[in-house]
Amino acid sequence: MDYLKWNNSIAAHFFKNEMAGRSVHLYVTEELITDIGQNYGGDLPDFIKAVKAGPIGVQGKGICEKALQSMDDWKYRHGQKGYPLYIGYLALFVLAAGIEEDFAAHAYYRRLRALLREESTSGQYRGFDQMRRLWDDLARWANEYKSGEVGIFNINSAGRRIHVGIPIAQTLLTEKERRALPAIFAAADLDPVSHPTEGAIALLLAHHGRKQLRTPTLRLLEKTGESDEHRQALLEWIIDELRGWDGTAEVSDRTQIYGLLRLCCKLDPIAKRATITLRCSTKHEFSEDDLLLFSDGNCQPFSCYEDSGGWSSTLISESDGKLLVASEFDWLKGLQVRSDDSKWCFRLPASPIRVFVDGGSQGLPGFVEVRQLPIQKPFYLAAHQECLELLTRWGDSSCQDFENLQIINGLPSGWHFFKAKGAYRDELVKREYPILAFPTNVRLELAGGIRLEKGNKFFKFAPPKLVLQGGSESIKVYCNDRLLDSTEAADIYELPADTPAETKLLIEARSGDDIIRRCSLLLVENYSLPSQTNAQQFDRFGKLQTEANGSAGVAGAWAWGVDFPDFNFNTFLPIQGKQRIFFVGKEPGQIAIWPGESLPTDWEPVWAISKGRHRGQVMFCSTNLAESQPSMSKCKDRKKMRAWKEILWHDRKKMSPPDRSNLKVLWQQFQKEAERV
Repeated sequence: MDYLKWNNSIAAHFFKNEMAGRSVHLYVTEELITDIGQNYGGDLPDFIKAVKAGPIGVQGKGICEKALQSMDDWKYRHGQKGYPLYIGYLALFVLAAGIEEDFAAHAYYRRLRALLREESTSGQYRGFDQMRRLWDDLARWANEYKSGEVGIFNINSAGRRIHVGIPIAQTLLTEKERRALPAIFAAADLDPVSHPTEGAIALLLAHHGRKQLRTPTLRLLEKTGESDEHRQALLEWIIDELRGWDGTAEVSDRTQIYGLLRLCCKLDPIAKRATITLRCSTKHEFSEDDLLLFSDGNCQPFSCYEDSGGWSSTLISESDGKLLVASEFDWLKGLQVRSDDSKWCFRLPASPIRVFVDGGSQGLPGFVEVRQLPIQKPFYLAAHQECLELLTRWGDSSCQDFENLQIINGLPSGWHFFKAKGAYRDELVKREYPILAFPTNVRLELAGGIRLEKGNKFFKFAPPKLVLQGGSESIKVYCNDRLLDSTEAADIYELPADTPAETKLLIEARSGDDIIRRCSLLLVENYSLPSQTNAQQFDRFGKLQTEANGSAGVAGAWAWGVDFPDFNFNTFLPIQGKQRIFFVGKEPGQIAIWPGESLPTDWEPVWAISKGRHRGQVMFCSTNLAESQPSMSKCKDRKKMRAWKEILWHDRKKMSPPDRSNLKVLWQQFQKEAERV
């Protein structure tokens, strides 16, 4: 194999469509080189020989000089087509970092010279201080030029010697360990959406990964010094893997889907009451049907269904249709629920302290539980009485306006509720209660939006939000050098409405002149569907059409040879003939009768009710069940108010209620409110 074949084969192993949006690490070993070369008769000596020779046309005197010339040759002579021409050299540098035998831990250059079969001398390898340019260019190529379509490359460094720290950082986790991480995440009750701080993750992985992780990895995780740069680089890698995990894990030769049970809270400070419920949170796609979940030792199931943004609806009891009251469970021991076939598993991790933040940033009412304390931002705490002494000292000395709320109803026995405008120090509590520790790494991520393809391409009408985690007031976020303002939810940024489409957007988190984190994306406004001739075509029976014969068929969203009927609005509801549809909102007087009246624009319908000669049908048509509770307000239009009460109360016996138990509960609440009107 010549250098070009080695270079492209190694690059294709790491950067591919399956890695779109996920972090790539160039973990190169002798075993990998052997596997890549075996189809061509290549091996490690063959790879070393090819690297020394370099690409055709590159005439540098040494390895590093040839690596730099390869980058220039790929950019200017090849127009950046194909894979970067210097990946083979980066693979060599990582391969050298993984050699352990007969070398001191810090002796990187001796390893590199031994691999190249050169004379063993001390001192820096000639030109190696320029190799950072290659790593920087690889990050630009993967993240900006390719928009993450074949993977995202983040430059992490292990140790203070940055030139050798980057290749060393690629070797901190083996491929076998990386494959074992999902099962460890599941055992440690970790969640890709809301995870604890780096220190807490390190302790959990060290405890639950003893059988899957190597001794050097466990030693790094068990170190307590936050300043250890090898440990920080390892945790960066692990958190990247956690953020990309969809909750699926192989356990006992079975595929299971894991997620978190998270507490959701509504406070009534005047009545001194907290209403605390449970929702499921997962990055995996929910089942289309309602989920029936069983807790250990309880034969009565709970049910929920997909709400939005990775959240389920509020859990309800299947026996009576009532909301599940979270305070009835022991939060110190946690809770686990499973589906009847054990495919789905959700856990409420045990903890004496629970952190809550405003749920608005996640599209939920009230407050939601998170696994990490926000820095210098408002938060609420539920804490068991065993924590009160230390917690109170920390709150008085390290928080702004720390206050013990006198909640007398809604909390488990022995629990207290606190609120604060912000926390400014964590030294007093972070070792005893890691959930109150500040994050030590800053992360910049894209959340939401509608992706056009794999990678970071989004439709212009549905751009993502930018989420800065672990940041402080000194860190600002920019889009193409334009300073962005955060929304009402702390550390969440939105792209301005006038952000141009079809232009690369470089997002940077900066502290002064230093760039802490960066990512890129592209907004697409004009998109053409691919030609049906380029896609696999199937006939009406689902069989592959090998050639176009003029008969009916389909290719993705394309369909041909079929006459489509005009859209009939009546098919939206199970109605017949000239039945009318009553759109009903959550406030008295919010009612529109279609087709005589146009659909409402100043309020959102909750119910769509068909009414005719036969029994009426009720359908839930709101976008958010949690925000669809009936609310009383004054309506000046008495005619509308009477119509609202008539359809909900006087005609209630003429209606077939919705099928879902949680919707039945909501329907009954509307009837009770209508009775009072």
